[in-house]
Amino acid sequence: MKPIHSDLTHRSGSEPQRRVELDVLGMMVVVSLVFFHTGQIFIGGDFYVTNEPPSIAAMIFLAFVSSWAMPLMFLIAGMAIHYSLLKRSVKEFLAERLRRLIVPFVTGMLIVIPPQAYYWLKSDPMYDQGFFQFYPRFFNVRFAVNFPLFLEGAPPDELFGISYLYFLIYLFAFSVILLPLFTYLHGHSGAGLLERLSFFTRKGAVYLLALPIAATEVALKTESPGVWNRYVWIFYILYGFLIAGDGNLEQALQRHRKSAFVLGIVTFMIYFAGIGVAVEFFHVDPWTAYSPVGIFVRFVKGSTSWCWVVAIMGTATSISRNRQRRIRAESAQAAKHQLSKPSLLARVAAYGKGAQLPFYVLHQLPIVLIGFYVVKWQVPALLKYVVISLGSLAGTLLLYDIGVRRTPVTRFLFGMKSKKKR
Repeated sequence: MKPIHSDLTHRSGSEPQRRVELDVLGMMVVVSLVFFHTGQIFIGGDFYVTNEPPSIAAMIFLAFVSSWAMPLMFLIAGMAIHYSLLKRSVKEFLAERLRRLIVPFVTGMLIVIPPQAYYWLKSDPMYDQGFFQFYPRFFNVRFAVNFPLFLEGAPPDELFGISYLYFLIYLFAFSVILLPLFTYLHGHSGAGLLERLSFFTRKGAVYLLALPIAATEVALKTESPGVWNRYVWIFYILYGFLIAGDGNLEQALQRHRKSAFVLGIVTFMIYFAGIGVAVEFFHVDPWTAYSPVGIFVRFVKGSTSWCWVVAIMGTATSISRNRQRRIRAESAQAAKHQLSKPSLLARVAAYGKGAQLPFYVLHQLPIVLIGFYVVKWQVPALLKYVVISLGSLAGTLLLYDIGVRRTPVTRFLFGMKSKKKR
C-alpha cells in the first residue's frame, strides 16, 4: 500500500481532482433518506405523526436501507476529510468543521427539529398547546453522560432530542478525535503503518474490515438514533479516509464489488430472518440482548453493512473510472467539447455538492408536516407513502432552493460556502 501522501496525484497531476462520483453518490444517499424516513410512518416510528399498522414490506425496506445509507454517508465524509486536509492546515480544518457541521447543527436544532416534535405531540387529539408555548419546553434540558452532546430532555416532558442531526455532531466529534491520526497518516512517518494495511488489498481480505464494525455492534449494542451504535462511525470515517488516500485500497473495493453484492444479499436475508427468529421464537430484543441470537443478529448486521458499502462504493468507482477512460480515449477535439459542455453528471454533481448538507438538515420537516395530514386520508397505505415521499422530496428541494441557497446568511446557517468560494 502506498503512503497516503504519495497517492495525491493518482488522478490528475499535483492537484487532487474533484471526485464527481462522490458528490452524486452523496446526494443519492441523502435523497434516499426521504423515502427511508417516510417509511418510518408505516411501522409506527416513535418520532412520526401516526402509528399506521406495521407493514412487513416497510420493515424489509427500512432494514435494508439502514444497513448501508448512514454507513455510506460516514464513509464518504471520511473521504472528504482526506481531501480537505490536503489543502488546509489543522487550524483551518477545525474552523471548517465548525462552520460546516456545528453551525447547521445549531440551526437545525433551533428551527427544524422543534416543529417536528410539536407535530408528533399534535398527533394526539387531546393535545391542544400552541407551538410558542411548546417551544421553550422543548429546550428544557439537563446534563447527561451522553457523548458527544452531554444533554438530554429534562423531566417532566423530556422532549429534547437531536433526532437525525446526530450525523453532524457525531461526525464533528469523531473528526476531532481522529485528527491526530489523520495528520500522522498524511505525513511520511505514517508510511510504515500504512504499509501494514496493504494486506487488505489482497483477494477477499477487504471483507475482514467488517470485523471491527460487527464487533462494536455486538459488544456495545445498537442504540438510537441511527439504529447503530455511535462508535461504529469511527471505523467508517477512518476507512473512508484510507480509501481516499490509497488507490490500491480503492481498487480492491472495485474488484470485490460483484462478490460484495452477492454477499450483501445473502447476509441481509440472514440478518432479517434472524430478527424475526429472535423476536418470535426467543422473545428477545436482538438489538440489545447478549443472548446467542442477539449477538448473532448484530454480528451479521455489521457484516452485511460493510458488504453493501463495498458493493456500492466499488460500483461508483468503477463507473467513474470507466467514464474517465472514455474521455481520455476521445480525440482532442471531442475532449475539448467535453470540457466546454459539462455533462449531465457534472451538472448534477455541482448542484448536489452544495445541496447535500442543507437537504439533509431539512428533509424530515416536510415528511412530518405532510405526513400529519396525509395519513388521515382513507386511501391505501401505498398511495399515502407515494404522496408523502414525493411531496416531501419536492418540498425539501423548494426549501433548499428558495429558502437556503440564495442569501449569504441562510447559506452560512446551513453550512454552505459563500458564492464567491464556490
